[in-house]
Amino acid sequence: MDEKDRKTWRLREVKCPTGLTWANVKAEMRAIWESNIKAWKIDLAYPISFARQCISPLILLLPFLIYGVTIIGGRQATEGTPLADVIGSGDAVTFIFTGYMIMGFIGTAVWAMGFSIRREQWFGTLESIYVTPTNRLSLVLGMALHSTIHQALGTAIEFAAIYLIFGLALQVQGILPALIIFALMMFALYGFGILVSSLSLILKEGWIVAEAIHSILMILSPVVYPLMVLPNLVQQISMVFPTAPALIGMRVFLIENYTVETVGNIFLHLLALDAAWILFGVFIFYLTDRYVRRRGDLAKY
Repeated sequence: MDEKDRKTWRLREVKCPTGLTWANVKAEMRAIWESNIKAWKIDLAYPISFARQCISPLILLLPFLIYGVTIIGGRQATEGTPLADVIGSGDAVTFIFTGYMIMGFIGTAVWAMGFSIRREQWFGTLESIYVTPTNRLSLVLGMALHSTIHQALGTAIEFAAIYLIFGLALQVQGILPALIIFALMMFALYGFGILVSSLSLILKEGWIVAEAIHSILMILSPVVYPLMVLPNLVQQISMVFPTAPALIGMRVFLIENYTVETVGNIFLHLLALDAAWILFGVFIFYLTDRYVRRRGDLAKY
């Protein structure tokens, strides 16, 4: 083959821009969006499974509500009962619903984001994705976007059903600040999810870590009980994670006469946790990614 034929049959070289530029940012946003679309196509390919996932939050919430209503003797706890004395409000249904809503998004961070890389290993596409110029985090963030929308859809169904069956007494003027607190919490949970996803690169079976972390977060987060019932040391530890201060802040704005369980500015607290968890999660992710690729363990199970 002469020089002319070599040039003819040479593979076309594609220049991949590097650095923090607007073109690169748009490319990564496109990759995140396409990763989200791919996950939706897989979900919608199995409509029965998709429908089950949408209604499962409601099914799992009902036992908590029934237990709570049964224990306090009705939807509204009377004055002098432990719930009303501790939090200043006896509205058990709204209290449990707001907590369980956060519980669903804890699962989004720990399970969905944590298993984003593991899913690609199951599908046999992880190595193909890793040789593309796309940032590794785009895969995780794409799954985060998909899981957040998916969980929001299930939460909307959950909200509609609980409102019609039990009724929810929410303060309308507190919805906007509660949504801001919720958004701040989600940013911190994304950093937490990135951290969990990096562990699946090393441990392969990420459910071991995800199950343990999810259980710990459920204990430290005042989902179905006030934070004040926990020991003082545990209360202090819970402030390191975004779910406890976020739940307290949302309940302050959404539930009438709710007693503040912690001191301090919840917005500043969550902003600090956002920065800390995102930076820590990204740092561990890249450190783990580099370690696994150096050892050649990416494709090993």
